[in-house]
Amino acid sequence: MGKGVVSKILVTVFVLATALSSCKAPREIKTEHIKPIGAAKLLKNVESTGLSYDYLNIGRINCQFSNSKTRASFRISLKAIRDEKILASITKLNIPVGRVLLTPDSVIYVNYIDRNYFVDDYKYLRRFLNIDLDFATVQSILSNSAFSYRNDEKDKDFKTFVSSVEEGMYVLQSERERKVMRLEQKAKPGKIERRLKRLDDNALILQKMYFNPDNFALTRLIIADKTNNRKMEMNFGDFVILNGKDYPGAIDMKLESEEENVELNVRMSSFSTERPEPFHLIIPEKYEQIKVN
Repeated sequence: MGKGVVSKILVTVFVLATALSSCKAPREIKTEHIKPIGAAKLLKNVESTGLSYDYLNIGRINCQFSNSKTRASFRISLKAIRDEKILASITKLNIPVGRVLLTPDSVIYVNYIDRNYFVDDYKYLRRFLNIDLDFATVQSILSNSAFSYRNDEKDKDFKTFVSSVEEGMYVLQSERERKVMRLEQKAKPGKIERRLKRLDDNALILQKMYFNPDNFALTRLIIADKTNNRKMEMNFGDFVILNGKDYPGAIDMKLESEEENVELNVRMSSFSTERPEPFHLIIPEKYEQIKVN
């Protein structure tokens, strides 16, 4: 795998595939039996049932990645210390491919195939995914909890999000999504783009999260970038019990855009919340530093 493919895979894996899941399969519940609740109460339930951990280890993460040009399978192991660092080791056919270390201030990636590395402050990941990503967001994903695609005062405490019931699930979505959908339904061809531009620029990235009403686990995530005509959808399943909480063992992700369609299928096992052996990332002395910004 070239460094471009590996970098994209790693970005996708950290932001999307680190969102793990739960153990018992959720039982089927009919929509009419689910009582609507407010966004604040929904968030409180989601936060109280999400995985709480000081240490997290995932010994085996099998990944299948594909786009129009490439198909690749690889394996990852992950270690995390809450509020401190997350380390992922990537192998292919038992050959080390690379390692990624996330801290609150930096992203460090070492590519053992091309013998290079880069150090970033999340700007590259934010630009690539068009999400205001930081370390706290990654930890929320690891906990299978709710998170906002942007860190903005308008989204503080999810005040711009609304809740509803859809397809037998509780839904938390950016309030503007409904406004944009109404515009798309009513606007005449050629006018929708102009009308969308009248909204706040940040409103053109819309987020929707689906939660199981039985255990409030995140089961589906949709982020639609209306400005760049891109859409990302993630589905979580094969839940397992970890620390007494439901946690996903499978993630299926699709990223659709005008330029490219990407799919990533992740299957995880060997979970633990025991304190790991001390770990760090060593950059070989002769490796070349590359720029990503």
